[in-house]
This record gives sequence, structure tokens and C-alpha cells, in this order.
Amino acid sequence: MAERNEREVLQHLIQVCKDGAHGFRTAADHVTAPSLKSLFTELANERTGFAAALLPHLQRMGGTSDDDGSSAAALHRGWMNIKGLVPGNHDHAIVTEAKRGEQAALNAYDEALAGILPPTVVTLVETQRDAMHKASERIHTVDIGYE
Repeated sequence: MAERNEREVLQHLIQVCKDGAHGFRTAADHVTAPSLKSLFTELANERTGFAAALLPHLQRMGGTSDDDGSSAAALHRGWMNIKGLVPGNHDHAIVTEAKRGEQAALNAYDEALAGILPPTVVTLVETQRDAMHKASERIHTVDIGYE
């Protein structure tokens, strides 16, 4: 990853959270298992909260945040939409995509923590990363059988 300043790192983390919220909402819209809908909706709301918690730190540094999400995330959500239309166990395919998206988010958080962050936000980012690890574990252990 190219060197980023503190503001760029925070902007990136907020974007990762917004992308995650959009992705989890898309996943919730396309799965059939009620437990998956509930899990993905909960995680979407959590990511929205993560972005909101980071935003004041970014704003204090003079930064702003794009509300639409990244183009890479839009492509990822598009892939989930296509998989949702394929006959068969599409819940499994969507869970697989959610796992991949969550790993990308964890990687972004790990990179941020290994790089440069404003000291006032390190604890918040660590707490959010820990919550993402727990969410990742929940996604990896979810029962995708038919309910």
C-alpha cells in the first residue's frame, strides 16, 4: 500500500465501513435464511455506526467522506446480486462473498493500525477491528442450511 497520511487513512477506513454497510445490506436483501438476513442487517448497522464514530476524527483534520461507497465495493455488491439470481444454494455463495469482503475490511484495519493513525483514534480503530474479527468468526461459523 502506498504511504498515506493520517487523514487519508481515516478516509479509507470510513469508506471501508460504508462499503461494508452497503455490502451487508445487499447480502441481507438476497439471502433466504432468516438468520442470515438478521446477521447481515445487524452487521450493516454496526458498520454504519463505525463510520459515524470515525467521521468526527476525520472532520477535525479537515477531511470529508464520500457517501456513495467505492467502485470496488459496488462491483462486489453487483457480484452478490448476480449470485442471488443463480438457482441453487445462493445463500452459500453470498456468505462466501461476505467472508471475502470482511477479510478485505480486516486487512484495511490491520494496515491502518500498522501504519499511521492519529493517536486520538487508535483505541477506537482497535475496538472496531476487534468487533470485525468477531463478526468474521460469526460469518465463518454461520449455518447456511435451509431454515
